[in-house]
Amino acid sequence: MKPARIAAILMLAFLFGGSSAEVAVQTKRAIDRARVTAEEGSAGELVAFEIHRDGELLATPRVIATPGRATQLVLRDPQDPGLVRLALRLETTREPTGDLSVDYEITVPADDVVAVGRVSATHGVEQPLDLGERITAKLLTLPVPSSAFDAYIEAEKAARRSARPS
Repeated sequence: MKPARIAAILMLAFLFGGSSAEVAVQTKRAIDRARVTAEEGSAGELVAFEIHRDGELLATPRVIATPGRATQLVLRDPQDPGLVRLALRLETTREPTGDLSVDYEITVPADDVVAVGRVSATHGVEQPLDLGERITAKLLTLPVPSSAFDAYIEAEKAARRSARPS
């Protein structure tokens, strides 16, 4: 092969490889800018409950709710899918103070418990709820997207990894 031809092939390979790398760098920068400019809470709110019966964990339903739209979640028994263990219906509203108003209805058919209420929650602050006989709950809300939500997801992943058998 002629030296000029080899040089041309090497130059083209370098230019093509360099331009691909530049496209990747520019794309990453654009994604990072979009994450930074995304308004906190623009996708909605994470509403996470931790529900206990007589001190024992019963369920941890979590949903991302859009303010002003009702959300419903039904948790079924894995051994008997026809059996409802817990039903959650909620609607959120952003208050002018920055807090989140959560209208909830939690049904635990096994205990004949139907808890209906409204609570004003501050993002990132766990709030205890008394749902009736033997049933208590903790409520946590976080804006999505937000750095607090990202930290929550990372903590959940770490907890799952540490809970796996080695």
